[in-house]
Amino acid sequence: MIAEKGKRLWSESELQALPEDGYIHEVIEGELVMSPKNNFQHGDMCVRLLAALSQHARAKRLGVVLDSSTGFWMGNDNCRAPDISFVSKARLAGLKRPPPTFFQGAPDLAVEILAPSNTPQEITDRLKDYFSSGTILAWIIHPDGQFVEVCHSPTQRRIVGRAADLDGEELLPGFRYPIADLFAEWDWA
Repeated sequence: MIAEKGKRLWSESELQALPEDGYIHEVIEGELVMSPKNNFQHGDMCVRLLAALSQHARAKRLGVVLDSSTGFWMGNDNCRAPDISFVSKARLAGLKRPPPTFFQGAPDLAVEILAPSNTPQEITDRLKDYFSSGTILAWIIHPDGQFVEVCHSPTQRRIVGRAADLDGEELLPGFRYPIADLFAEWDWA
């Protein structure tokens, strides 16, 4: 691999050697990008959706669901870490166990839960990386507006509201998750 002028190529061992400093680390255009860990609401939404996706994927033997600690090497040498990822069984064929490295390529499903610091351009850039590197479906969750963007490309995006369900489509057949449940208040009674 030859780096573009001014673009640093980070090795996986360099990224893994970074300290646990309270930041999420990604490499974008040769630059190390550090984002603060997310808030309580973000973590709660991630766990709710990740658990539902994982249970469905395991029960149907469709593939593996991963959390934001998993790195994915994009085709342009960016290293991305979606909040939730799904990699299909077909893409994992031939692997006897999970590789001890970042995944080469994007996940089949990438899920991003927006933080107040995320900009529209940042999300568009993420979608470009994901779809150019193998993603089939992306969900962009907007906690403040309580809606989800369902994306089939960086430009083919539609908004679905609280009354709708997230649909796994052909990628995760039979998976449906009520969007309202992402934003539901706790019921401890």
